[in-house]
Amino acid sequence: MAHAARAAGFSILGFSSHAPLPFRTGWNMDLERAPEYVRTLRELGREYAPTMEILAGLEIDFIDGLCGPADGRFAEAGLDFSIGSAHFVTPAGAPAPSVEALDEAGEPTFGFTVDEPEEDFERHLERFYDGDALALVDDYYAAVAACAKAGGFDILGHFDLIRKNNRGQSRFREDSERYRRAAMGAVEAVAAADVIVEINTGGIARGKTDSPYPALWVLKELRARGVRVCVNADAHAPAQLGANRDDGLRLAAAAGYRSLAAFGKGGRFEIPLD
Repeated sequence: MAHAARAAGFSILGFSSHAPLPFRTGWNMDLERAPEYVRTLRELGREYAPTMEILAGLEIDFIDGLCGPADGRFAEAGLDFSIGSAHFVTPAGAPAPSVEALDEAGEPTFGFTVDEPEEDFERHLERFYDGDALALVDDYYAAVAACAKAGGFDILGHFDLIRKNNRGQSRFREDSERYRRAAMGAVEAVAAADVIVEINTGGIARGKTDSPYPALWVLKELRARGVRVCVNADAHAPAQLGANRDDGLRLAAAAGYRSLAAFGKGGRFEIPLD
């Protein structure tokens, strides 16, 4: 990743691997490897220092009642920045989130992640919501709002990730009154939290969405409330670094933004959009 970023002309590269959860998954870092992760990034930072800054960050999951960016689990890591993200939904009637609430396969019985592969998403939508996708939407945006209110992070990840498994409006209408009401609840919570919202182009790069997260109408509502934004590739491979950045920049401009927020070793700063 660092080699590809320097070759592409990056001056700053931020790593934000999925932080460890209190239970194991196939996509989160194991807790025992967290020190190695930070140590490796600091070593890379020294190696690339003459030409590129390397920032150590984590994308920290929020699961209401179990864990989140505000619980201080990674305070000793000395991170340069952190991303707070809601992936998990915890439906009403499911067991309370806990490290014991796992089935024999190790899957949580208290909920699921909204960005999982489509076949798993469909199975969980039926299991937990009887196929009622708008009820899932309500719970997802409630989780985003709760994450913002709890705080403890710098950047809010992929605001409307719930769109990933709704390509072509296949499960719910994103222009429906109920969907917009749920999303606006999260918008208001984010606006009160003084965090940066990312314009995330990773969904396009991986062929899951036709536009960045969040949708333009959401971005306009955020801008109207003074919320700052950055553009992130959410790169899972070197070839995705900077992928579809122009889409993100165009979206920011269409929403009325004139600058982007960014982080460096010296802290947060603004980049003029032009």
